[in-house]
Amino acid sequence: MGRAARLLTRAVLLLATAALLLLALWGVLALCYRAPYPFAFVTVFGLLALTGIVLLWRAVPPFSAALPALGLLAVSFGALFVWWSTIEPRADRVWAAPLARSPSVSIDGDRYTIQNVRNFRWRAKPGGDNTEEIAEERWETRTYDLGKAAGVDLFFSYWTGPLIAHLLVSVTFDEAPPLTFSIEIRRERDEVYSALAGFFKSYELAIVAADERDIVHLRTNVWREDVRLYRLNVSRESTRKLLVAYAAEINALAVTPRWYDTLGANCTTVAFRLARQLWPGLKPDWRILAAGRAPDYAYDIGAVSTQIPLEELKRRAAISAIARGLPEGADFSAAIRAAVPAP
Repeated sequence: MGRAARLLTRAVLLLATAALLLLALWGVLALCYRAPYPFAFVTVFGLLALTGIVLLWRAVPPFSAALPALGLLAVSFGALFVWWSTIEPRADRVWAAPLARSPSVSIDGDRYTIQNVRNFRWRAKPGGDNTEEIAEERWETRTYDLGKAAGVDLFFSYWTGPLIAHLLVSVTFDEAPPLTFSIEIRRERDEVYSALAGFFKSYELAIVAADERDIVHLRTNVWREDVRLYRLNVSRESTRKLLVAYAAEINALAVTPRWYDTLGANCTTVAFRLARQLWPGLKPDWRILAAGRAPDYAYDIGAVSTQIPLEELKRRAAISAIARGLPEGADFSAAIRAAVPAP
């Protein structure tokens, strides 16, 4: 075998090995998070994968001698993928109280009736550990007039740096309180969120429909996160269509549970997919994944007020201090919007 052929063979082996090691790492993490006896399964799978890679290097050239190694690798990864395909999302787990009920929507003309709207009252646990405790559970059925859907606002809640935020989509009405949608993990009782686990079928997807006095107040006053409010430049007709799109998504999820995915099915990517149904011209952007920068994207495309500089808009969008200073019984939704520029 000539020198050029040897170099080509080594390059092919290096690329194949890198790909196999990445697949093996994914498989190890999948087993760690989802296998019933992770240590045993990781040990067996890891040994099989590494043995196959070693045999592959020892067998070539010629490549025909690598068939046993390739067969071992195919069996190892094939068994892993077959097992992975059998893991299905469920709707019958023991859910944490705030996720215990799923909303459902019926539409009759302009009559938009949504069941299981969450309207909890929250207070912080003693000691200031930033952990929520339910003061009072309230689940409501609400009816809205689609003809009085007035607009759409976005809340971005920051808890760890400028790139990471949770998105809430809130629809306002002429003569009714806002209705807020949140894409979240459907957390089980005593379950803790992990972004890494979210890649490995660890959490079902949930769409929460809630009152702002519940879901926004929780983040501003109990978790004490930095919450920013941006008012979108959308028409009433588009607002109506967005409500209908959310209704279809909510009802489909109630019938067929789906997995939450840290990258592909999270609070911003699902909301962006619904928005593109109404505005197909929206271009994908890296700031959709780095949700903390999504307001910059909204500013660039003119979806929010551009009459003032972006940094000034961000400053005026900060509502946490306002929310924490409101007296009991104040009109929460009106107060937090008072200083936020309308589009």
